Amino acid sequence: MKKRIITAVMALGLVAACSKKDAPSEASAPKAVAAPAKSHTAEAPHAHAAPHGGLVESTQHGHMELVAARGGTYRVYLLDEALNVRPVDGASGSVKVAKGGYPDVKLAPAGDHLAGQGPEHSDEHLAMVVTVVKDGKPEVARFTAHLEANPHGPEGAPHTPMQAHDHTPLHGGIVAMSGDTHLEVLSLKSGEVRVWVTDAYRQPVSLEGKKGTVEVEGTAVPLVPDAAGEYLTGKLSPSEAEREVTVRLPMPDDPEYFIGFMLTPVDAPKAAAAGAVAQAGAVQEVTITVQGGYAPSEVVLKQGVPARLRFVRKDSGGCGEELLIPAFGIQKPLPGLKETVVSFVPDKVGSFPFTCGMQMMKGTLVVRE
Repeated sequence: MKKRIITAVMALGLVAACSKKDAPSEASAPKAVAAPAKSHTAEAPHAHAAPHGGLVESTQHGHMELVAARGGTYRVYLLDEALNVRPVDGASGSVKVAKGGYPDVKLAPAGDHLAGQGPEHSDEHLAMVVTVVKDGKPEVARFTAHLEANPHGPEGAPHTPMQAHDHTPLHGGIVAMSGDTHLEVLSLKSGEVRVWVTDAYRQPVSLEGKKGTVEVEGTAVPLVPDAAGEYLTGKLSPSEAEREVTVRLPMPDDPEYFIGFMLTPVDAPKAAAAGAVAQAGAVQEVTITVQGGYAPSEVVLKQGVPARLRFVRKDSGGCGEELLIPAFGIQKPLPGLKETVVSFVPDKVGSFPFTCGMQMMKGTLVVRE
């Protein structure tokens, strides 16, 4: 069987994709992927009725409905909380399909919705991110569409969306996928490497009889279940320096599966801590590392005090290349292997999400009085 390889060089290219099949890829991109940043359990999206037979997701301004057909046509409706159509006059948008080589599709108003045309689809399951900008404010939603060759119901109408995979690290490590299986890998300064294995819904998978190897610089050690059966563990030489670690673990869809990471060892496994805010004069400043996720993934800010968020990307490619903070109207590119400063004034109290452009990497801004 042909090996599926992920090589994480300088920092995890192609981080946090939805699956090997539908992940956006670059010319040299392999077929599996990885990502990290937060520490809570994945939540299933709540279901909505679809007024036009499409897929409906919540947004910061209400709801968005996507009607996508196998022929490459897209219709996007903006809906309010009661699922009534909102006007799209003056709006523009795009559809980004998580498939290598598939171009972004431009959306333009067409009556009570936005419409666009892209190439025909040959895949049945595809992740799509729709961005609509109206009155200068972006509105983003992520959909997982089921496009059958001979769909049931209205022609070209997608089925009910499957639950999107959540790539949020639950133990402070880096997450990769093989099919519907998630692996979270964490490196400790003691040399121990831990691997948690979960299903598509991030529930633990039985580790009984499961074994593999973990290797660094040509030295391989066994990867076996810990005494409690919570994760797989292997002991490499102690190190505090970032190094390339390869995990080899047979998977249901690939007996020869292996994946490489650039891992920075930590003192102990722990959930990502809330961002410590360094206040310099009248500015509150936080540095956030972007490497398949956000660390810290929760940042606490004070209302009304100018904030300066320093996003330091240690990877290149993948969905970390764009930052969205919808509550504060922020949509900004994050170039790979660089620092990008995002400045704004948090003028309202509450918890507000920030995500990558594909909404797979997630974090939270907590603004307090």
